[in-house]
Amino acid sequence: MQSKFSEQLTLALDGIQGSLTHKQVAGKVHVSVGQLSRLKNGTRNTDKPTRISLADTLQNIWLNFSGAREDYHIPSFMKNKTKHDDVMAALFQQRKEENERRKLEDAFDEAIGTKPELRSPQQTLLIRDYFREYVEEIGAEETDIAMKAKYAGEDIQSVFDSYNKRIGG
Repeated sequence: MQSKFSEQLTLALDGIQGSLTHKQVAGKVHVSVGQLSRLKNGTRNTDKPTRISLADTLQNIWLNFSGAREDYHIPSFMKNKTKHDDVMAALFQQRKEENERRKLEDAFDEAIGTKPELRSPQQTLLIRDYFREYVEEIGAEETDIAMKAKYAGEDIQSVFDSYNKRIGG
């Protein structure tokens, strides 16, 4: 079974047609072409330095998100296979999840401000579910920014690099 990282690697490698060969990518990452193929197919696990090197070489934001998920246990962005995979679908999904979370926020604030021993069962469930909803929104926002950048033809990797330099990431 392919990991999310290997799925994103497959898509990234398929998208480099003309700019780099798989042999060139393997050389830049310091793996053999066979190892690159096994990484792509998910039959070989990647370590963090290899994921970083692949992401740097391929300059693919989806691969970066996937590597961050694997390296730092950051929630994965959501891809709903029943929906269109385009910028408008990502935008609508992100707005929907943000609006749902905002509706819960006032009730959450009330519940979290209540002493734990005095919380109702509904408040306890709301507190638990609020964090799950918040994580879903983060995933929707990641998808939204990546899809908008792709649609605009912009490479946002430099934006992330600049941000990470500024905060020491």
